[in-house]
Amino acid sequence: MKTIQSLLLLSFFAMLQACSGNSEKSELLAEANQLHLESVEIHENLEKKLNLMLAKEKDLSRLKTLDSLHNLIELWETGLVEVPGFEHAHSHGAHHEHKAAPAMTEESMLEYQKNGKEAIQELEGALKNLSQAQ
Repeated sequence: MKTIQSLLLLSFFAMLQACSGNSEKSELLAEANQLHLESVEIHENLEKKLNLMLAKEKDLSRLKTLDSLHNLIELWETGLVEVPGFEHAHSHGAHHEHKAAPAMTEESMLEYQKNGKEAIQELEGALKNLSQAQ
């Protein structure tokens, strides 16, 4: 009888542990989320600047370049994914939407977010160069 009680008690605690999950987020995912937040902030500022430039631009050639840049920024946004465990821990503009991340390791998620930030920074640099060339 004591063995059955011990097994039941042990099973109960094992279930509690399994159901509780790991509430502490890993350092890799925390870093990935920080990169994600920084990227989204750059994106939001970039869209504002780009929209202002598009509204003011009269030169057809520059308008085409700005439009191409706008398309690249929108394409970047379609690749944006949430970092698991940090979904909706932040807010963005009304049209902003995230996709759930595909199954990947924490290291892969960190690399994905690094690459995403580098890409949006390159687009930011292109817009800056274009605005300085006026």
